[in-house]
Amino acid sequence: MLMPTIPWRAAGLAVVAETLFAAGWTANGWRKDAELSELTAARSQADLATTDQALQDLRAAGASIRQKADELAGIQSTLGAKLDAIRKDMKNARPLPVDCRPDDFRVRKLSDAVEAAKQAAAAR
Repeated sequence: MLMPTIPWRAAGLAVVAETLFAAGWTANGWRKDAELSELTAARSQADLATTDQALQDLRAAGASIRQKADELAGIQSTLGAKLDAIRKDMKNARPLPVDCRPDDFRVRKLSDAVEAAKQAAAAR
């Protein structure tokens, strides 16, 4: 019986070529993974910068809203007290006869009421 001879050199070269190809394929995969990691990190940094800017804008807007709300609360409390005082003064004032003109006190109070109403309208 004759055994066929195995071409060891060709088989060895095939194994070496296959090993080199697999090593190159693996190294290229590592290189691509590193590039993807760098791109992902750069994108994450850009997203972080955008988010930080949006957060700063939101904080500034919140502070502005808080300041305006505090101003409005102050105006409303002052205006409410003024309107209560005007109502009390008008309620306690002596009624005018039909053919009389209003006195200075009543004109002043009416003017104050008009100014208070204008301020309330301007505050809105």
